[in-house]
Amino acid sequence: MNKIRKYIGAAILGSAILTVPSCSDTWDEHYEADQAATSATKSLWDLISEDPNLSRFKAIAEKASYYRDETHPQADYTFKDLLNGSLLVSVWAPENSAFTDAEYQQWLTMAETRGYTVQQQLMGNSIALWRQVATGGGVDTLTMLNGKKVVYDKDKFTMSDIPMNQKNLAATNGTLHTVGTALPFQYNLYEYLKDGENAASKNLSRFHEFLVSQDTTYFSETASIEGNPDINGNPTYVDSVYFTTNMMLNRSHYFPTNTNTDQYLTYDESFGDNIQGEDSTFIMIMPTDAAWEAAYQKLAPLYNYANIYLNKDQVNTSGTNNKSLQFIPLDKSQLNADSLKEKNIKMDIISPVCFNLNIQPNAGGQKGRWTLDNFMAEKGASAEYFINTFGDTLRTDDTWDKTSLLDGEQVATSNGLAIIANEWKIPHKLYKPDVIVEAGYQSLFNTSEAVGSYRNIGFSNSAASAWVDSTGRVSHDNFYYVWPATNTGSPKLEFRLVGNDGENYESDVMSGKYDIGVVMVPNYYMISSDTITYTLGVGGNAAVVNGDTIPLKHKIQGILSYCDNKGTKDATVTSELLEYSGEKVDTIWLFKDFQFPYSYKNLRKSYPSIQLTTKTTSNERKNGYSNDFCIDRIILISKED
Repeated sequence: MNKIRKYIGAAILGSAILTVPSCSDTWDEHYEADQAATSATKSLWDLISEDPNLSRFKAIAEKASYYRDETHPQADYTFKDLLNGSLLVSVWAPENSAFTDAEYQQWLTMAETRGYTVQQQLMGNSIALWRQVATGGGVDTLTMLNGKKVVYDKDKFTMSDIPMNQKNLAATNGTLHTVGTALPFQYNLYEYLKDGENAASKNLSRFHEFLVSQDTTYFSETASIEGNPDINGNPTYVDSVYFTTNMMLNRSHYFPTNTNTDQYLTYDESFGDNIQGEDSTFIMIMPTDAAWEAAYQKLAPLYNYANIYLNKDQVNTSGTNNKSLQFIPLDKSQLNADSLKEKNIKMDIISPVCFNLNIQPNAGGQKGRWTLDNFMAEKGASAEYFINTFGDTLRTDDTWDKTSLLDGEQVATSNGLAIIANEWKIPHKLYKPDVIVEAGYQSLFNTSEAVGSYRNIGFSNSAASAWVDSTGRVSHDNFYYVWPATNTGSPKLEFRLVGNDGENYESDVMSGKYDIGVVMVPNYYMISSDTITYTLGVGGNAAVVNGDTIPLKHKIQGILSYCDNKGTKDATVTSELLEYSGEKVDTIWLFKDFQFPYSYKNLRKSYPSIQLTTKTTSNERKNGYSNDFCIDRIILISKED
């Protein structure tokens, strides 16, 4: 019996948590329970066997094996053994009238063919740890052996609103209660998807198959029973215990292992929250197979991967442009462009579809104020925005209404609501977002003939703030100032084109079209004094700021580097030489409708880059042109393909 204690202590049937009696229990109840236990002479199994009204529950318990996880039953150990052992539990045993003849036969058959389902939905749903005595005294929430939370009303003598017929029958190993109806079972969201038959009945097989493919089974040394060592002194096990986990349940980004992560070219994505947990309330959009396929076809053109990419981190470190990074195996097999495309499309279909109700803001932006009923009554219309468990923010705009996400059949689960969706309604701005590179953040990739520094704008004087309003605000009140290393030089500055600003978790460049621009900042913004006075357009080419004449005009050129699948170096394209007036914050468009042939989505060390440079002659510099410049950000506006 110590063996089964060890198993349950390690796993608690895969999900429940060992708990002590709740604070609302009284010492009188514990005293009465202890007194009853002292006088008890029979086990729970004895009491169940002697009651003819529990013969059906008894027969199912004899056939139902105890499972350590969903694929590993404990050999030769059934719920009869558990109820006849020394593990201290309480049982709410359904009487014979709780089952129709057909239901009873179905449970018996399932005990042989789908034992884990019987454990989770009936046996583990009827048993809780410790002695739970119904003697009046408030309401508790108990955790059953299957991990479900059940309301235990000791005043009304009900369990999950089911009246107890017999109660407080003391046994040597716990307490027996009987109920006329089996305690209701509800899938949580994870269980709802994991049940293959259930998923198929709702046309969710594609979602189910991907979820199951992320299972990881590992050996548990602490829960296994060790035998004699082999001839080499290595440990052997008379009973090996394996547990199955799913990496998608906790972290939004992860690697298959926690060691040698540098080998992975890409990471895996998940929901970013534990949809198996019974303590949170979730809403999950579950695309049907038809919706999944339509989403896949919509996304496919955006995930064209090359066979080889430059390792830009390596280039940055070495200062050279001739080192290449081939696709790196994730599971000891070569990850080619097609398999990378398949993997990333599937991840990006599922990663944005889960919403934890506790983090949805109300109209005032305050979180944790919703109940499931009042949220769904208006489909979250008055929420300031939706935020999914992956970290993306979704707002209603002129082209898309966030409430459309909640269209579909609603299915209640034990930890929230499943929305069976016939259409994947994630908006374009989320699955192919704009790429915003804030120059005031650390996005610098490479410099040549240039010196630079980050500058902040901070005005407390209203008059000084007024001139900023008249000539344009700078995002986040910071920018990057670049000047040549020599008086006559042309500074060059290169940026990673990886989004580092915005409400979406990430924004990588994808295969498809973008408009590419640079937001320029007037040079006189470098003088951030509260007493600033200025005059624009002196001589047409300069500004007088606090008595100093500052050139305004610039000539800017961009060189875009991107993967062309050749591997030795990136392809490049050069923009026209464009003029910036320098009088206000303004966007200079370097490329329009530029088509990236290959995607960088979810790649860790590869990204396109853009080099910016000024090109002015000595005569131009005498006439108000400057070869230093200020950058607010680089923007890539995503185009519908």
